[in-house]
Formats: sequence, C-alpha cells, structure tokens
Amino acid sequence: MINQILGLTLQASQSSRNNMASIASVIILFVFLYFLMIRPQRKRQKQADEMHNNMKIGDEVLTAGGFYGIISALDDKNVVIEMLPDFNKMMIRKESIVRVIKPDDVEAEEAAEAETAEAAEPAEKPEQAETEAPAAAKTDDAEAQTKDE
Repeated sequence: MINQILGLTLQASQSSRNNMASIASVIILFVFLYFLMIRPQRKRQKQADEMHNNMKIGDEVLTAGGFYGIISALDDKNVVIEMLPDFNKMMIRKESIVRVIKPDDVEAEEAAEAETAEAAEPAEKPEQAETEAPAAAKTDDAEAQTKDE
C-alpha cells in the first residue's frame, strides 16, 4: 500500500516536471519569435509612420510601384504626386510611398557611384600594361634580329 502511494507521488512529480519543461519551452519560443520577428517589424512600421507624417508639399518621393514624383497635395490618407518627367498628376495612398528622397541622399548616391567608378579604373590599367608589354617585347625581338643580320 505504501509502495503504491510512493509510486503515485513519484509519477506525479515527474509529470509536473514534464509540464514545467514544456511550458518553459513555449515561453522561450515566444521570446525568440518576439525578438526576431515582431520587434523589428514594429520598428520598421514606426519609421514608416514617422516618414509619412513628416511628408510635405514639394518633397520628391518613390512609390512602391517604382515611380518617382513630387508631392503637390496631401491629406490624412491620400497624396497627389506629379509624376516625373512629364508631370502628370496621380492620387495615391500614403502607405504606397516607400521613400522620401532628399537632396542629401542624391548627393550621397552620386558620391558612392563615383567611388565605385574610381575603384574600377585601377583594375583596368594593369590589364593595359599587360597588353602593352608583349608588344614591346616583339619590337625588342625585331631589333635583335636586325642587329644580327
């Protein structure tokens, strides 16, 4: 009788340990998902909301469809943009604006493109030197042959 009671209490304690382990694993999984998925998404949404609230008439924007334009009118939910380069007007939702382009951004992109172009130029010069070297060797060989004759 006592053995049966001890056996039941041992089984109960083992099952409660299993329950605690499963609950702990679910909590750890939730925390992991929060930091990997939910928190970064909230941060991106907060930045997008801030960008949409700070837009003003005259800003150059990029839409989700890849169109560039200049804001000519806006309200709480909609924006009227003049499409570049022919300045046709189109009304779109604020949420479809992906980026507000500032003059500083354009200058930074141009500077980055110039740096990549400069980095590519030295790589081309050694190739030219290699092609010029065999030509110089051929002329040296031709001169040596004329001296021998």
